[in-house]
Amino acid sequence: MRLSAAASRLVIGLMLTAVMLLSLGPALWVVISSFKTSTQVLSGASPFWPDPVSVEGYLAAFKLVQWQPFANTLLYAAGGATGAVAAAFLAAYPLTRFPVKGGGALVICFSLALAIPVVGMATPEFFVMRTLGLLNSRPGMVAFYAAIFFPISFVILRAFLASLPQAVEEAAVIDGAGYWRILFQIVLPLARPAVATAVVVAFVGIWNEFFYANLLISSVEVQNVQTALAAFRGQFRFNASAVLAGTTLSMAVPITIFLLLQKQVINGLTAGATK
Repeated sequence: MRLSAAASRLVIGLMLTAVMLLSLGPALWVVISSFKTSTQVLSGASPFWPDPVSVEGYLAAFKLVQWQPFANTLLYAAGGATGAVAAAFLAAYPLTRFPVKGGGALVICFSLALAIPVVGMATPEFFVMRTLGLLNSRPGMVAFYAAIFFPISFVILRAFLASLPQAVEEAAVIDGAGYWRILFQIVLPLARPAVATAVVVAFVGIWNEFFYANLLISSVEVQNVQTALAAFRGQFRFNASAVLAGTTLSMAVPITIFLLLQKQVINGLTAGATK
C-alpha cells in the first residue's frame, strides 16, 4: 500500500523530528536541568521540567566562578580560528590554481593529518610546545590551536576553491591585476561561504576543546572554560545545578557564533559564485 504525498511528507517530518530530538536531547536536558536545584537533579525523581524553577545554580556560577577562563577561551577560539583559516586560505589557493612542485604531496599530507588520532599526537605536541617555550601561555595556545585546526580548514577551503570558475580571475589578469589583488579582492569574496564554514568549525572546536587544554595548561590564569568547568565540579563537590548552569553559559557563545555565521554561509551559497 502506497502512502499519499501528504502522508509521506508527514512520515518524513516525524522521522526528522525524532532525529533532531535525539541529537539535541542531551543539550536540551542540560539547559532545562540548570534551572533545577541540585537535589532535584541528583535524585532523578523530579519531572523533566523544573518544578519549581530555581536559579540557584546560576547564582552560584555568577558568584564563585572566575570569568577569566571565558575570556581565555574566547581569545583561543578567535585567535586560533583566525590563524588557521588565514593560513589555510593562503595555502589552499596556490595549491589549487597553480602547478606547484610537490603540491600533490602537500595536499595529501594536510589531508592525512585529519586521520591521526588526538591521543597519538599528545606526546610529540607536548615536547614541541615545551621546546618552543609555549607551554602554559596564551600566545602558545593560540598558535597551537591555529596549527591543530589548519588541516580541516585547508580541506574545506581547497574543496571550495577547486569548484570556483577561473573566468573572473583570468579576466582580472588580463586587466593587469596582480596576485595579491586577485587573491583578496576577487577570490576571498567568492570564498566567503567556505571561509565562514571553516571559521565555524575551528571556533566551535577550539571552544569545546578539553584534552590539549588539560595537557598544555597548568595554571588557573591561562586555563580555558572546559578545564575550569572540570575544576568547578570538584570545587563544589558536584553541585549539579551549578555545573549545569556553567555548562549552559559555556554553550551560549559557540551557539551564537554558529547562528550568526550560518546566516552568512547561506547567503553566500545562494548568491552564486559569479555574483
